[in-house]
Amino acid sequence: MRFSAVCLVATLLAGTATAGDLPAQMKWTAYPSDTSGYAQAIAIGNMLKDKEGTRVAVLPGQNDIARLTPIKNSHAEYCMCGVAAYFGAEGVTNFAAPNWGPIPLRMIMAKIDGSGVGFATRGDAGIETAADLRGKRVPFVKAADALNLPLNSVLAFGGLTRDDVETIEYSGFSAMWDGVINDQSEVAFATTLTPKSAQLASGPSGIHWIPLPFDDEEGWKRLQEKAPYISKRVVTDASGLEKGKSFEGAGYPYPFLVTTDAQSEAEVYALTKAMVENFDDYKDAAPGAEGWALKVQELQWVIPFHEGTIRYFREAGIWTDEADKHNRDLVKRQDVLKEAWNSFDMASAGEGEEFATKWLTHRAEALKAADMPVIFD
Repeated sequence: MRFSAVCLVATLLAGTATAGDLPAQMKWTAYPSDTSGYAQAIAIGNMLKDKEGTRVAVLPGQNDIARLTPIKNSHAEYCMCGVAAYFGAEGVTNFAAPNWGPIPLRMIMAKIDGSGVGFATRGDAGIETAADLRGKRVPFVKAADALNLPLNSVLAFGGLTRDDVETIEYSGFSAMWDGVINDQSEVAFATTLTPKSAQLASGPSGIHWIPLPFDDEEGWKRLQEKAPYISKRVVTDASGLEKGKSFEGAGYPYPFLVTTDAQSEAEVYALTKAMVENFDDYKDAAPGAEGWALKVQELQWVIPFHEGTIRYFREAGIWTDEADKHNRDLVKRQDVLKEAWNSFDMASAGEGEEFATKWLTHRAEALKAADMPVIFD
């Protein structure tokens, strides 16, 4: 697939609208050019050019800040993002900073397939369940909440906390996985098809994915209190999993397409319609693109849907009263976070970690006053 078919230089100006309320040109941010998220953005962009006459400039960003900065500054309209967009919407982790705060993001659609996210151990570690992690060596990755929050959540599923395990610090994602591969720790977290999990699976000890049984309602309640963006998923595609086998595990969308609440309802409606009704034109154009099907969309997640997408989902007959209430609650949460940010005394908040600590405390007070879960504290 030729990059030039859809990737325009970032300086192109938006043109006149096409017939379906889509602009002549769009700018999307995405993961780096060697990722599945970027490839899927290119595939959808090609479809939009061929079917709707809309050219999409896909701008790769090396990290979460780089991907969301153009959205925040209105230099791009959409982000083909990962779960860090949720952190941005909540105003936490890297976004607990003076020039950030909570971002009013809105979901459009997401890629969801048979893979998931999971907690892997060596096949000979003797760890069958989350509760078996008691007393074991569990990673903590420096400056990586996207890894540490899920690791804390699997402990919670097993009725454990960090006090019940030995914490081993690592510098990054690969080092965390190498720790398990080299028998320096017992568990690692990632998508179930990451190359590192394939490396573990092909080693002499093999791999075991810790199951998260769906009927363990208390376990799931504890897990989602730590990481509400993680949902139940029957995993059918994972490193080391025999063909035709599956297990009850976890997942969350990756990648997913977001914009802000300021984006035109008519444009987002037209974009959603184009993505659904021209699905056959891009589903085989990039690895994983088949996961953008309308039938697999998760309607009750952690980022509210855009009104334009909701309008199309209503017409398609998949939007429910339950989804609508859930969405309104998410929007209300964003309103509370916005008010908290606007009332925060930045002048005396200091910088760096001091600023983040004071903001998170102020944020927590606002959420508690609104009878909403804090989640990040």
